[in-house]
Amino acid sequence: FLFLVFVGFTLLAMGPLISIDTYFNLDPPPPGWVAFLHVLDRIGQRAVCLPILAVTTLVACRYRESWRPAWVVACAVFSLNLLVLILKVVLGRGQPESADPAFFAGGMAYPSCHTSNIVLVYGLVAYLLSRYRNVSRTLVRVLWAAVALLSLTMVVTSLTLNWHWFADLIAGLLIGGVVLQLTAAVDTAVPQTVLDGGPRQLLGAL
Repeated sequence: FLFLVFVGFTLLAMGPLISIDTYFNLDPPPPGWVAFLHVLDRIGQRAVCLPILAVTTLVACRYRESWRPAWVVACAVFSLNLLVLILKVVLGRGQPESADPAFFAGGMAYPSCHTSNIVLVYGLVAYLLSRYRNVSRTLVRVLWAAVALLSLTMVVTSLTLNWHWFADLIAGLLIGGVVLQLTAAVDTAVPQTVLDGGPRQLLGAL
């Protein structure tokens, strides 16, 4: 369903939503804000979010004495980056600095990788702790609220820095949600004993 929403949103971004994109194509931020905005932007960078996810994955693996959380995370992160790369290349939207929101122009702006990372990576932190660590419901709600807050922060930051069109950022959130929901669905459907072993067991089975 989320992927169908993404497809419909993309069609709107190619037409009716262009006026919204141009409206949010803001003037450069005040020089005094730039350093702070660059710090905020790092919350969506792999160098920051992936180590946090790695620590959470290690905690889940040790608690369950299973490699399964690591396999789930590896497949999800790989799938997201591959999907975003394919969409960026196929749709080819240029950056806001070009002042042209057209698609198929050879750019790499749509969808935003930063916002998709926010939803998937920090969403996986909440998912792993709720499914494999049995934390309290209150903490799970706090974690999901943090994902929403980080997503909003990333959208505002990228818009203010003029690094993405508005539609790029929303599309990134949708794609991150697609991969996160698919990951949770597959993880729930596959028997818990599958992927308990590490790389050596997998290689032995092959």
